[in-house]
Amino acid sequence: MPLNQEKNRQRLFDLDAGLRSEADKMLEESGIGEILRTEGFKPVGSYVMKTMTWRDLDFERTDEKPDWQENWELGTKLAKIKWVWRLAAIDAYNDPRSTDEGYYWGVRASRPGEKDFWKLDLWTARREEFERGSPKRPLWERKLDEDKRYDILVIKEAVCNLPEYRNSILSVHIYEAVLDHGVRGIDEFREWWQKNYGQ
Repeated sequence: MPLNQEKNRQRLFDLDAGLRSEADKMLEESGIGEILRTEGFKPVGSYVMKTMTWRDLDFERTDEKPDWQENWELGTKLAKIKWVWRLAAIDAYNDPRSTDEGYYWGVRASRPGEKDFWKLDLWTARREEFERGSPKRPLWERKLDEDKRYDILVIKEAVCNLPEYRNSILSVHIYEAVLDHGVRGIDEFREWWQKNYGQ
């Protein structure tokens, strides 16, 4: 591996490790982590797969009888945390625009007085609903190795600050491209994405 590529690989691995460490500290110091653990949430996505390039965390809670009132009470607990300055709730079961299933809280949190903030996505749904929503997750986790992790980090870093990221370009597109189709680099990803998801 060329020296410059090895340095970039280490830089991206360090970026991911630093963000995960910062996430652990934020969850502990803010009190958000204790609430999520008590309420039965587990981390998923880039935190678990070690592919973090920005302050974004995903959590899921499996509940075979999802209850909107119970989900709303979770929001009231989070609202008491001084770090939390935005909460957005969605009942995806009843939202006619949604293709998802479950109850959702979108959280924005930052240390009081600081500008850097965290985005947290909290989903509650039945096990089979999560399996329908993310059918390839177990396969992708098995396919992931250090080389694929690097390829994912390269692409995620290139797109994570673009306005179209999380709108038309999704993180699952990156995982699909790299882990299912062997895509490498941002140029190859853009070509693949345009062919498969572009208008």
